[in-house]
Amino acid sequence: MFNNIVLAVIGLSSGTVVAGGIFAFIAIIGVVPRLAQKTKTEKYIMIYEDAITLGGIFGCTTMFLKYYIPIGNAAAVIAAAAIGVFVGSLAVSLAEVINVVPIFMRRARLKQGLSFFLLALAAGKLIGSLVYFFVPAFN
Repeated sequence: MFNNIVLAVIGLSSGTVVAGGIFAFIAIIGVVPRLAQKTKTEKYIMIYEDAITLGGIFGCTTMFLKYYIPIGNAAAVIAAAAIGVFVGSLAVSLAEVINVVPIFMRRARLKQGLSFFLLALAAGKLIGSLVYFFVPAFN
């Protein structure tokens, strides 16, 4: 009994530290304020932060609790798209923070076509994801 309590405390503590690190990472790269600034919705920034926190908690609980939410196929597609947009925004924000695109453009001596380059990156990510999920060899 005592061993289970100790393991539960260690697991909860470890999860708290990891979650704190992930949320600190998201805060440091500034994805939330940047998205709010770009979409001109700065007044809703607290809602964005709460949604990210609740999404993290919900995502964590799905790892060890088995529950079903009957939202239907249409809502599942919308939720999956929202998750994809967030992950894509996080990746682009990280790339922006470490200046990947400007360094690549300068080293490749590209003067024009940044929008096509970014579109090609996004399309490659989309195609890779579709191949991963729909080709049986990858599952």
